[in-house]
Amino acid sequence: MRRMRKLMALVIVMVMALAMMSVVAFADALPSGTKGDDKTITITPPSGVADDAINTYTVYKVFNATTDGTNISYKSLDGTAPAGFVVDDANNVYLGTATDTSSGADGEIQIKVGGATKYIVPSTADELTAEQISAIAAYTGKVEVGTVTITGTTETTVTVPDYGYYFITTSTGTVVTIDSTHKNAEVEDKNTVPTVDKKITGASSVDEDGKKALAQVGTTVNYSAEITIGNGAKGYVFHDTMETGLSYNGDAAVTGVTASTTTYTVGQSGTDTFTITFNDDYIKTLAVGTKLTVTYSATVNDNAITTDPLNNTCYVSYGDANSNNRTPVTEADVYEAKFTVTKKDGKNQPLEGAGFVIKDANDKYYKLTTTTTGEGSSAVTTNVVSWVDSIDDATEYTSDANGNVPSFTGLANGTYTLIEKTVPDGYNKAADSTFTIAEHDYTAGNLEQTAEVINNSGSELPSTGGIGTTIFYVVGAILVLGASILLVTRRRMNAK
Repeated sequence: MRRMRKLMALVIVMVMALAMMSVVAFADALPSGTKGDDKTITITPPSGVADDAINTYTVYKVFNATTDGTNISYKSLDGTAPAGFVVDDANNVYLGTATDTSSGADGEIQIKVGGATKYIVPSTADELTAEQISAIAAYTGKVEVGTVTITGTTETTVTVPDYGYYFITTSTGTVVTIDSTHKNAEVEDKNTVPTVDKKITGASSVDEDGKKALAQVGTTVNYSAEITIGNGAKGYVFHDTMETGLSYNGDAAVTGVTASTTTYTVGQSGTDTFTITFNDDYIKTLAVGTKLTVTYSATVNDNAITTDPLNNTCYVSYGDANSNNRTPVTEADVYEAKFTVTKKDGKNQPLEGAGFVIKDANDKYYKLTTTTTGEGSSAVTTNVVSWVDSIDDATEYTSDANGNVPSFTGLANGTYTLIEKTVPDGYNKAADSTFTIAEHDYTAGNLEQTAEVINNSGSELPSTGGIGTTIFYVVGAILVLGASILLVTRRRMNAK
């Protein structure tokens, strides 16, 4: 019996058995207790659980227990036991297999089962096998004694009615605990939180950590989110949310460890742009630490953002649907740049009617196309920046009466040239100028650049006929040179 006591007093490493267990609805909450007191169970939730996650632990009694303060023995509740256990005629419970004949092995004891003499060598293992835990989970003779509801990671102690061998399940996942109350049992929830990390993998300029990128309006941005499988957690759902400036391209897929469309389902729920629900039976086949990669893409359609980026966030929920278990949110941000021109005349007054275009380093010209589909609140506006060969096909922005020119928006990193295509009557053309949007720089100074372009009125007139004023410059230079020579000569003569 000592070996039996040693076996059953240990906290066991758990396996996935929750799906097989019987659940009794509307169970009473167990009364609170003080850690270390008699007949108490202290439960510690997994680290990493969200602060507002609400998880329920359901406590079942499998066997009755008696103790003299040192030793503990177990008896069946109804004369039966889970598969792998034996109940003798005195209602004592043993872990092992009874035989009709003695093996003479060390530790063997003689018992009566149904009036017949049997022999059994109780197991001395420190941990139950997965099959034995599954048998307890499926055992209909266990009795639910109450529940424990825990918010976040707060360690919680409850009092159970009496000594016993207890089976504890949790809404965090499928890992269960089996322990006995010999005074106080301390239970640590061994379900572990999955992790998820999302990065941008494709854009014109992506930071090394993949969390920020510069992208041109109308281009595709590729994302990759890596999910790391935790221990026992069930109910994995990947949630992704994109701002309206990003248009999801409907191409989410999962790769890694035989992932296929039979192991997950892509859908949409609530405010999520899309969700991926994983098949629990598939997740149970994956080892802890296994990585699944979610890939997908979006088109940048908003041409008004600069230092206020387009956010794409994701997280993974797990456990029971009502438990609010989820990983921390991971975010990746997409930026774009704009260039704004102000037009003035030579007297620093606003100048109306000047038209500008820009071209890139490949001598292609900026063209912004805006398309609206649908009507009213259902209308969707899509913006696309493209680069055309001819300046005549380029988007030209013209200064208004205040000298303001609409911004060239939706730009990625690169070097551009500003060209005054239309010159107001009576003014000379401004010289072309270049500006550079640097990559990996998300400050306003880089993403919201401005320029003030001046036009002078009239045009430069040629000089008058003949040599004009040139002769005066030449004669003046000769006189200065002659005076210098004369001064040096006189000083030398005086010195003699």
